[in-house]
Amino acid sequence: MLQRFSKFSERTRITLVGVCAAVLVLVVELQPWNASTEVYIEDQLSLADSPEKPPAPLITPDIEVRLRANTAESIKEIDPQLEVLMAQEQYGELSNRLLNLAAISVGSKQPDQLAEILSLLGQVSIEQQNLDAAEVYLFEALDVLSDSLNDGVKAEIYMHLGRAHLRSREIARSAGYAYDTLLIGRNQLMRGRYRVAEENIRKAIEYNLSINRYNAAASAYSSLALLNQRSGNKYESEIARLEAARLYASSGQMSSAQKQIDLLRAAGIEEWRLFGIEDEIESNIQEYEESIAQIALARDYQRLYNHYLSQNNHARAWHFRLLASKSLENVSKRAMFHRQQGVLALLYNSNEAMTLAKNYFSQASRSFVANDMVDLDERTQALTRQIY
Repeated sequence: MLQRFSKFSERTRITLVGVCAAVLVLVVELQPWNASTEVYIEDQLSLADSPEKPPAPLITPDIEVRLRANTAESIKEIDPQLEVLMAQEQYGELSNRLLNLAAISVGSKQPDQLAEILSLLGQVSIEQQNLDAAEVYLFEALDVLSDSLNDGVKAEIYMHLGRAHLRSREIARSAGYAYDTLLIGRNQLMRGRYRVAEENIRKAIEYNLSINRYNAAASAYSSLALLNQRSGNKYESEIARLEAARLYASSGQMSSAQKQIDLLRAAGIEEWRLFGIEDEIESNIQEYEESIAQIALARDYQRLYNHYLSQNNHARAWHFRLLASKSLENVSKRAMFHRQQGVLALLYNSNEAMTLAKNYFSQASRSFVANDMVDLDERTQALTRQIY
């Protein structure tokens, strides 16, 4: 049995992170901001082992000066590093950089510039499959442009909103395909058709991993282990079983990870190897717990952001928004996507995503046509044809 999920001191530290963040939110909501409140909150942040101040600025002084200047330059012209990060698909670093640019732009009172940054944040979130965040950023961009007469820019944001919902539908389709393929593979496995069964099970693993459905991928690895065991390939069976345990542990499924370890033991794996595997699984579980604590802390920072935004204190609000982003820097994707809908619910809800995508694309297309933006209209029409 795995008895050593994590040390007591580590569990205590993780608990303190969540508790202190919750206390921090309660204090801010119950009384107005003042000097004594600030001292108390910073003490709690220190106890929670989280940064007392936002991370060191990523933006150089010359870029900051250009941001604050009343200029018609696009944000990509002001900060060429954005194009580099996009080309390299370093979306985490790109998102952090954009958030820092947005925090500066909020104080510069330039709505078009801030809207462009928020729109880029939405696009980056789509690439990261963080579709809820993408929708938030894009709606924020539209809100910033509420008094703007630049319909072309608004239309682009509507197009990206359509892309977010299109991606949601694509994820649902991929999940459904992976589910059906795994069922077919398991049926073929039960009937002894090992070659075609392995092809289908591996396809299911590939599809699930591509859409961050790690628990489903772990289940498919378990089936692959059984297939290799029945076909007499002991080593490949152990490899698949170990990968299933890793995925379960990294997604917080401790009992499922333990089951895989028990099956490895029953299959006769050497004890010295088992000790190393148990240590690795324990490490994965500890990483998951730390990630969940950081996610909770980021959520509380986001509440503080919303609180100060409602008080029209934008500087303080963005202070906490940057802290929320910093808290998520080292969170594993497996922890970030540990809770997901079942396949049937996902497919059902994606019907609404299709409708929303069509509506947003239609709204964007009408505006593109009215403003003679032919290329963007053609792109929108091409995206609309991908909805099914």
